[in-house]
Amino acid sequence: MIMSNTRKLIGPIIDKASETKFLVFFLHGWGSDGNDLIQIGEIWKSKLPNVTFIAPNGPEVCGGNPHGRQWFDILSNDNEHSLYGLHQSYLDLKNFIEIHLKKYNLAHDKYFLVGFSQGTMLAIYTSLREKLLGVVGYSGALMGNLPSKEIKKNDYLLLHGQNDTIVPIAKMHNAVEQLKPVAKKLLEKIYDELEHSINEEGILEGLNFIKERI
Repeated sequence: MIMSNTRKLIGPIIDKASETKFLVFFLHGWGSDGNDLIQIGEIWKSKLPNVTFIAPNGPEVCGGNPHGRQWFDILSNDNEHSLYGLHQSYLDLKNFIEIHLKKYNLAHDKYFLVGFSQGTMLAIYTSLREKLLGVVGYSGALMGNLPSKEIKKNDYLLLHGQNDTIVPIAKMHNAVEQLKPVAKKLLEKIYDELEHSINEEGILEGLNFIKERI
């Protein structure tokens, strides 16, 4: 069912056309856009021959960077306002995912979410409410409380830099603590010398996580 009152998302795509059996949606960080993480799809595409990669741009102009996009506002210092924006982007993304699953004639759960920073926050939020094949979350956090209704059990790979000062490592530990009891499987990886970024090892870990599930 396609919901009303959702904002249309667009962004780059690596389309495997009729070969597509699975989808990977990349969710970028605050102030970036889909062109950022689609580069990981370029690295992964030869190893995942039946996967179409899609990297939607956040629905809003970034409050701190007019050339970038955001999934929700983080500058207001109003947590309730940020959570409202996060939920609206979840509805936008759910609509976007449904459209593409229908386009490729795929079952409702044949997709992965791969996020960075704010994109990981959206990926985790979505995964608690929707069944999918797995979440790869780089440098992210769990926003808000766990849903009061039925929580969907999914697989997670959470990766984080020990030296991250943008989203501190404590945010990852909090996400692990809350997700572990409700996850189907949760894997975590901490990189001692890494700041707020994705390294080559993390890209390989993400690839292997997806390969094991398709």
